[in-house]
Amino acid sequence: MGEGRAAIVATQRSSGGATAGWLPGGRVGARALATLCVAASAALVLPSVPAEAAPKPTLKESQAKLKKLNSQVDHQDNVYNKAKEQRQAAKKKYDALNKSVAEDQKTYERLRERVAQLAAAAYKSGDSGDIPNLVSSNNPSDVLDQISVFTQVAHNRSTEVTQFLNAAQLLQRQKAQAQQAAADLSSKLKSEKAQLDKLKKQARQQQSLVNRLGGGSTSSGGHGGTYNGPASGPARLALEYAYQQKGAPYKYGGTGPYNSGYDCSGLMMMAWRHAGVSLPRVVPDQYNATRRVARSDLQPGDLVFFDNLNHVGMYVGNNQFIHAPHTGTVVQIESLSGYYSSNFYGAGRP
Repeated sequence: MGEGRAAIVATQRSSGGATAGWLPGGRVGARALATLCVAASAALVLPSVPAEAAPKPTLKESQAKLKKLNSQVDHQDNVYNKAKEQRQAAKKKYDALNKSVAEDQKTYERLRERVAQLAAAAYKSGDSGDIPNLVSSNNPSDVLDQISVFTQVAHNRSTEVTQFLNAAQLLQRQKAQAQQAAADLSSKLKSEKAQLDKLKKQARQQQSLVNRLGGGSTSSGGHGGTYNGPASGPARLALEYAYQQKGAPYKYGGTGPYNSGYDCSGLMMMAWRHAGVSLPRVVPDQYNATRRVARSDLQPGDLVFFDNLNHVGMYVGNNQFIHAPHTGTVVQIESLSGYYSSNFYGAGRP
């Protein structure tokens, strides 16, 4: 007897029906088949094991991840602002070259009029050739192609035209190159902006998680403030401005005023601008534009840099600094200890 048929018979016997469910011709009765299906199903059901839920992140882990994300955002913010500066410079160069090309076109038209006068004189003397048709052309290249026609008539003037056209052609090439550079930088800027927006979204989501876990910022930073320290001169003016921004919201790319918010380098740039000192826009450039100062020699007003030049603040004295930390926070004063001490990069004096 096959294993399958034996199983059916065994099932029937266990239910008190002997082989009554087995019909002639080897067919299985409906009752026996139903019994078999139930038995088979029962055999296939395994005891359920509850799946372990993924462990919820702790507040400390969430805060660490938030710091990492904010560091990435600061870095990308610097990259984006740098790309924006480069695009603006490229556009300025293109506009200047475009203006030069337009001026050269006017000069070319004046020179063409002079040559036309010479051509008229040559025509009267019977030594004109195709000059009348030539000087009516709006295409400088046509003039160069047939310049020999009136070389004998106006050698000095034709040389002047040739030199001018060579310069104009150079400007045209420079214009095309500047236009391409501006287009490339616009494409780069768009890409950097998309990456910045992506990181900002992740940072906001992580900040929300930290807040839900009870780790939201408890410092309001106050609303405005007055600097009463020992600094003098431009440093004091910069500190007074920075203190007045206490409590202003953090905003990526922000340069104020108060209600609009600041990012870290935007606050430093505007504070020192208030003191009559021009600083670049992004953190790495601010670092390069300032004199190196040892941490032990810090004076109020000095810039303090962190996290591989992804963040900057202003030293206020007593091992404290004022800065715009990251999304979800405000301009505030913090200690140079802990995280900021371990991630201290260097200091600079404007």
